[in-house]
Amino acid sequence: MNLNIKATKTTLTPSIQSDIEAKFSVLEPFLRSEHTVRVEIEAEAGREANNEFRAEVAIQPGGHFAQSNGGDLYEAIDLLIPKIKQQLTRDKDKKVSLRRKLGNTFKRIWSRGR
Repeated sequence: MNLNIKATKTTLTPSIQSDIEAKFSVLEPFLRSEHTVRVEIEAEAGREANNEFRAEVAIQPGGHFAQSNGGDLYEAIDLLIPKIKQQLTRDKDKKVSLRRKLGNTFKRIWSRGR
């Protein structure tokens, strides 16, 4: 898993980077080494923003994407992790289910031929 972190309208400190890396390590069982995980954090600016932070993640290949907003940066990241983990879990469950279904079908066809 290749993790790329981009900070917009804020600075990416080593503590923020290590926290993001630690929280995204939960996703490693779902990803291979060729997957690229792009994380973008942004501090919303303007009158109506009220110090809101936005975090988004995009995983390629696979096309998974999630976005969340929070009152602080860590809250936005904490809200983001379950969203992307749910997508990856659903995708993995579909693949396992299909593999089992095809294996069972092949087994039935093979046993009839004998």
